[in-house]
Amino acid sequence: MIQYLVGAISVVLMFLVLIGPHEGGHFAFAKLFQVRVYEFAIGMGTRLLSTTRGGTMYALRAIPLGGFVRLGGMEPENYSEPNGFHMKPAYQRILILLGGPAVNFLVAAVVMSGIFMTQLNSDPGKIAGIITNPPSPAYAAGLQAGDSVLSVNGHRVTRPEDIRSQVNAEQGQPVAFEIRHRNGSVSTVTITPNFDASQNRYVVGIYSQPIIGPGTAVVEGFKWPFEATGMIGTGLYQLATGQIPGGFFGPEGATGAIGIAAITYTAAEAGLIYWFQVAAALSVALGLANLLPLPALDGGRIVVVLLEALRRRPFDRDKELAVQRWGLAAILALAGLIAYFDIQRIVTHQFPGLR
Repeated sequence: MIQYLVGAISVVLMFLVLIGPHEGGHFAFAKLFQVRVYEFAIGMGTRLLSTTRGGTMYALRAIPLGGFVRLGGMEPENYSEPNGFHMKPAYQRILILLGGPAVNFLVAAVVMSGIFMTQLNSDPGKIAGIITNPPSPAYAAGLQAGDSVLSVNGHRVTRPEDIRSQVNAEQGQPVAFEIRHRNGSVSTVTITPNFDASQNRYVVGIYSQPIIGPGTAVVEGFKWPFEATGMIGTGLYQLATGQIPGGFFGPEGATGAIGIAAITYTAAEAGLIYWFQVAAALSVALGLANLLPLPALDGGRIVVVLLEALRRRPFDRDKELAVQRWGLAAILALAGLIAYFDIQRIVTHQFPGLR
């Protein structure tokens, strides 16, 4: 029972971590440019809690699957409000719209920096992992994750790369490893490497822990969202070109709210670090999705602002609002269809990570 409760809480927290900062980004830029904000809401549906300060209602709503910032000037009765969204210069409107996705990227960078901070290491010979299936020479010799390689054939290890280079130099001959074990004891073990055809080199079956200091952790954390963007872009290209089995609605295809909940539940079972890694990945994915140039998404609204700036006059606001509403209806319909396939994958044990 406790396991299910923790899993359920982890799912709700995930949506709050994704939606709260996103809407907070829009809210912060709107306030910065003095746009009237009627409501800042986390969740959808019935209001559970609310308070009003500075003319803005802050609300927590019942369904934790979304949120919104209701700005002045966005509805038919107040298009021309002096402090409304549409009365602001184009660059300010674009920054307000970019604020949500930008904060999603920032959240991912901060989370990953924190994760890298848990992996600080100044020991060049520290062993991060051992290959156990099939049993590697290092595993057979009794080495374990957390041990440290002090020297290889008498050559002191000063960089993680030194272990590989010394093993390569021996061309499959037995190699003497001086090891400091996790309990502090030091011993020398002789290991005969295996030839790995896939890597075209001799290996003993250990993963070295990279050298990571606080500065490196922060740099790597802030690089990570851009690397994740590249991976997501590659995945979308493979999906569009039919390289992913099953296509858009297949086991490896698009995932919606139900799928995110399943991934989050599984990550929570695996541990806190995994949960935060999933949060970072989903935060980047949410930011990118909102930048798509589709009606009702931030990207679609940005396109409208840019087109208005180029044509030097605004669009008909009623028609624009109608397009945005139809776009939202289409996105919700697609989300419902994806949810159906998410449930089907889970029930048939085809969902990635749930097999």
